[in-house]
Amino acid sequence: MTLANESLRALKRTHQFLRDISCAPKMMPATELRNRAMSCLHHYPFDCQLDRRWADDVCEHGDMRIWCRKCKEVNDAPVD
Repeated sequence: MTLANESLRALKRTHQFLRDISCAPKMMPATELRNRAMSCLHHYPFDCQLDRRWADDVCEHGDMRIWCRKCKEVNDAPVD
């Protein structure tokens, strides 16, 4: 069973891995890419786990509440 801190660490490690391969001046050897990718995926949370974790933060428009322009327009509208 994967613990919450392991999932968080996997998300952070995957973020760093993607930054490394996107910003690298030279391509990593294929074996290193595969090894790091497998390491990232070992405790990476499943979609259903991510959906449950952020279910309360997603608005009816399918966006994160803090970033949703439609929700901000409704909330910022003047009250008559």
